[in-house]
Amino acid sequence: MRVLLADDHRMFREGIARMLASSYMEEVEVVGKTDTGEEAVALAQKERPDVVIMQVDEDLEKAKNTLSQILLEDLTTSPMVIILTMFENPRILRDVMKLGPNTFVHKSASVEELFSALHTTLDDPTGENVVMVMPQMVLEESEDGAGADVLTKRELEVLVLVARGMSNRKIAGYLSLSEGTVKRHLANIYPKLDVNSRGEAMRKALDNEWLTIHEITADADQG
Repeated sequence: MRVLLADDHRMFREGIARMLASSYMEEVEVVGKTDTGEEAVALAQKERPDVVIMQVDEDLEKAKNTLSQILLEDLTTSPMVIILTMFENPRILRDVMKLGPNTFVHKSASVEELFSALHTTLDDPTGENVVMVMPQMVLEESEDGAGADVLTKRELEVLVLVARGMSNRKIAGYLSLSEGTVKRHLANIYPKLDVNSRGEAMRKALDNEWLTIHEITADADQG
């Protein structure tokens, strides 16, 4: 896979490039390393990478402009986008995801997790199962640690609606899913949050400030 790295911190992007090259040299070719902004757009247009790994920190407007230009091409030729950031506030994370990336990875993730995210991103070009690689302090690992640090975009949406008190049937209608699919998402969410019920999931989300009262009460008439 051809990868373009766009990060304003030179040391960080050089470090990622070296780690990818040393660990996965047969599968990953880093075709460019640059700052975010116009430089990233120009290099993406020139090199046509499969994946752009891009930093998003304080300047969300800059990131939005960069992404909109990178993804301006026809969807069949646009690269997949992985966002790297230190943000942990769930409200900001959702704002970042609205920018249109395929995958979100916290900068505390390991190189193995980043490589796994690369594969998942390329395997799911529709973006229906956006991988969210979160730090341990945000999503606690279960005892066996199997995949417990990952929630998909859809699972996060279901968690918000659960917190609003919606039934599985109403969540299914709200998200245009089958009720069985909603149950499957909940069955995946519970072990990742180390909870056993909807109530526990909601309380944990509130206690850890992953959700705000405003977000829970928004569109409350749908519940």
